[in-house]
Amino acid sequence: MNTDTAKNYFSARAGELLKSCSDGNAWVFLCGSAMLDYLAKIVNGSDLKRDGYKRFIKDYLALVRPGYRDFKYRNGNQDLPEQMYHVLRCGIVHSFSLIPDSTGVNPVGRDRSIVLCHRLQCTEKGWQHLMTYTTEKISDGALFVAEDFIEDIGRAIELIFDRAQKNPTLSRNIENWLAQHPPVLGGF
Repeated sequence: MNTDTAKNYFSARAGELLKSCSDGNAWVFLCGSAMLDYLAKIVNGSDLKRDGYKRFIKDYLALVRPGYRDFKYRNGNQDLPEQMYHVLRCGIVHSFSLIPDSTGVNPVGRDRSIVLCHRLQCTEKGWQHLMTYTTEKISDGALFVAEDFIEDIGRAIELIFDRAQKNPTLSRNIENWLAQHPPVLGGF
């Protein structure tokens, strides 16, 4: 499989997720989080586990929206990539919960450090993607707006495959991972 075909495939999946946001479901966060994990593996050409995921957030997702790298929690921590790994990947993808699983809590995962909503719900309340969110039950969270999150994943996909056209190593990494671990929904 070549990188052009892969770019079209992943862009189409991001488009499907964006359409799914309109009914306010939580599946877009699960699928988007799983897609981030897969994208981290294709850019590396291997599964570098937590380090690869966190590096992907910093090296790719933060280029389309610097807040993924620069977000600062009320407690002073500037560790959103780590929280994304522990809450989105370990929590949602592996435990179907916003509470990280036992491996995600150690050493830095914090319960409810990421809060999820959809644009309509957020707009009504004046909330924005990657703003600090606090309530009586959630002391220090980063708010994720589904539509913005998925749009950012779509932009990261564009960035990855645009870079792959100029970077033979990245292109090879992508092709190697796709050959070894084809994504869901056939055709590969």
